[in-house]
Amino acid sequence: MNRVDTLVRGTLVNVNTGSLEDRAIAIDDGEIVALEERPADRELEAEYVAPGLIDAHVHVESSMVTVPQYGEALVPRGVTSIIHDPHEIANVLGADGVRAAFEDATQTPLKVRFGVPSSVPASNLQDGGATLDADDVSPLLDHELVVALAEVMDLPALVGGDEDLHAKIGAARERGLTVDGHLPRVSGSDLQEAARYLDNDHESITEAEAREKVDLGFRVYLREGSSTKNLADLVSLVDDVPTRRLSLCTDDRDVVDLVENGGVDFAVRKAIDEGVDPVEAVQMATLNTAESYDLPFGRIEPGAPADLVLLDDLESWSVDHVLVDGRLDPTSTQRDPPSTALSTGTVDFAPVAEPDLALPAPESASETATVRVIDLVGGIQTGRAEASLPVDDGTIQPAPDEDVLPIAVIERHGRDAGIGRGFVEGLGLERGAIGSTVAHDAHNCVVAGTSYDAMARVANHLRAVDGGIAVCDPEREGDDISAIPLPVAGLMSDEPLTDVFEQFKSVTARAEDLGLDRHGLMTLSFLALEVIPEYRLTNRGLVDVERWDHVDAVVE
Repeated sequence: MNRVDTLVRGTLVNVNTGSLEDRAIAIDDGEIVALEERPADRELEAEYVAPGLIDAHVHVESSMVTVPQYGEALVPRGVTSIIHDPHEIANVLGADGVRAAFEDATQTPLKVRFGVPSSVPASNLQDGGATLDADDVSPLLDHELVVALAEVMDLPALVGGDEDLHAKIGAARERGLTVDGHLPRVSGSDLQEAARYLDNDHESITEAEAREKVDLGFRVYLREGSSTKNLADLVSLVDDVPTRRLSLCTDDRDVVDLVENGGVDFAVRKAIDEGVDPVEAVQMATLNTAESYDLPFGRIEPGAPADLVLLDDLESWSVDHVLVDGRLDPTSTQRDPPSTALSTGTVDFAPVAEPDLALPAPESASETATVRVIDLVGGIQTGRAEASLPVDDGTIQPAPDEDVLPIAVIERHGRDAGIGRGFVEGLGLERGAIGSTVAHDAHNCVVAGTSYDAMARVANHLRAVDGGIAVCDPEREGDDISAIPLPVAGLMSDEPLTDVFEQFKSVTARAEDLGLDRHGLMTLSFLALEVIPEYRLTNRGLVDVERWDHVDAVVE
């Protein structure tokens, strides 16, 4: 019997059969060679041995750290692979940003596989920093780390037969790649049409919505992110549909959640807490996703890469050791990410003042004006609302006591493409202002506040530091602005993971002092995302997503 370099013994979480069984796993040169006893140079024991977890869909940029830093946080938790859609950096830096993300992925033991962004820009309703047309996407699809065309977000273009979008889908199909979907609240005939072209979706918020997608052949991803948490609402699907059609993903995790709670490992623990059988929960974060993207890992079987998690306890996902390609507890390589070299000068707009951010009142409004309002209804979902607000000196004023506040989106990519102005309800801000150059998906500069002066101060600070997230508290003398600089495309920090974690905790604490909840800053970052219903604000103005058009923020 041939000698191997590593033998692991424990209760195997067999995702192929959905069972638990005491086995020995023989590993040689990074590959699982047998599920039996073999003489070995190194022997490891564990209570349970599971495949390394795979996050089915994530945007690393939302954590505000680069790919190697992301791997540093997750590999010790038993997450050994992610399907990364570098959609955010692509909206700022285009194909160069995507190629930089590919290069970053070589610096971490985390097995990063990519979807090439399909919808840059997400729509024609605002102005971003870059465009990826079919000619740009096609060569990116040839990269060895690419496994998919990433989430197709422009539903009107999809069902309307847009030539460029369908050329991207065709290029992915020619290469045998998966095509990811993005179908919030889509049903009926539009969903039937989308099912002809897309393979999966991670945007369901109700069980009925997810059921309809499974019925049409979609793989459905149950999402547990920082601001959008759908797992608890969808977990009953495991009793109604074959669980092999379900996967777990995070989509977006901020750096505090990443460090304190983890990534898709948190979703596994939560699924188990919600009553999902532990082996099925692990299947949804390993084999199911691996099959969705034709990955060789995500299972423990002869011939598969030796990506294993050695657990003290399965139900709590208590990790003792991690192997990636047979390497025990590997760590990220430390060097500056290449994306840093591409990051300078991505925040380019003229200084702003109060009048630039204020919404003018109609001439007929002397004391009050009625406005359309973005209503925060939960997670990243919004609704339509209206409010009657005071008018002073020809501008519409905030109503902080009613939690109706002004919001502005400033085009920040050097195109001088304008400022969108509107109002938002439910943010919870009691004083001051908050702002960010992380503003999905065009990543313009979004600011909201209880006064136009505080909003302008935040926007100008972000301009000065070349991007980031900032909070202005006018009651703090000499220290009124707290910020985390994000110089990598205005989206990410090039500082060590622990430093970014502490900086964001500090900014979040300041925001909470002003009345925001724990995820208020991430909620702000989605208020410009014009592809999720119902109201959003872009640099071109207020968008009614279901109408797929701009509407006047002032009610006539």
